[in-house]
Amino acid sequence: MSFCEERDARGRAYSPSLWARDFEATLDRQAERGACLRARHQPRRLAYGAHALEGLNLFLPENQGPWPLMVFLHGGYWQQLDAMATDFMAESWLSRGWAFASLDYPLAPEVNIETMVAACQQGVRYLQREASTLGLNGRIYLGGHSAGAQLAIMSCLGNGRLEGIEALWLISGIYDLRPLAGTYIDEPLQLDGAQAERLSPLCHDLQGLPPLMLVHGEFDPPSFRSQGEALYERALAAGVAAELCPLPNCDHFDILERLEALPF
Repeated sequence: MSFCEERDARGRAYSPSLWARDFEATLDRQAERGACLRARHQPRRLAYGAHALEGLNLFLPENQGPWPLMVFLHGGYWQQLDAMATDFMAESWLSRGWAFASLDYPLAPEVNIETMVAACQQGVRYLQREASTLGLNGRIYLGGHSAGAQLAIMSCLGNGRLEGIEALWLISGIYDLRPLAGTYIDEPLQLDGAQAERLSPLCHDLQGLPPLMLVHGEFDPPSFRSQGEALYERALAAGVAAELCPLPNCDHFDILERLEALPF
């Protein structure tokens, strides 16, 4: 296999849309559900930084607080989508008596992934700092989907790691960025070998992480499923509590509509 053929094969292996059943219809459906929710249960739009995408949509339950909080990071391969893509998820958390924050972060090619990680940390710290003012009780879960799962776990690793996170919910995540180098996915990211390794949770010491909920769908790309399984094994070996939850009959995109059954 030539270099170009090998590179293109890696690109296909890490292209969830090629493995999904109808990802465009799924994204449209989720966007419509989010719009309907915002129309009847308006979130607070809060800025945690100066950049236009350093903000979040905070949904608060109607019952008396203070409330625990799920903070969720959208996917889009670090270059697409925004917080409104995951607003629809707030409904199930609100029904449980939890607040829900869909977090925006700056995207490539304007910024690199290190800057995104720092922005996510800044957003979570803002919510921790303002918890009592916002009616929150200080309990925080941090979650993410796809690239958002990588940002969530990286926010809890290395220097400047987040503290006080009760659990990480990582949905169909990518935890080793090295196979992306040189593919079409990498064009706006421009990762070199050292960056890809530095930004790969599977290349880090995982000790000290909060408990992990690792979720993937039956029709996720095999590359994503294998990375989630590898992270699960590495976490257990490092003494980190972890649960691996494969969900049947769902793909990389509609899996976000199937999380209500997970324990929390």
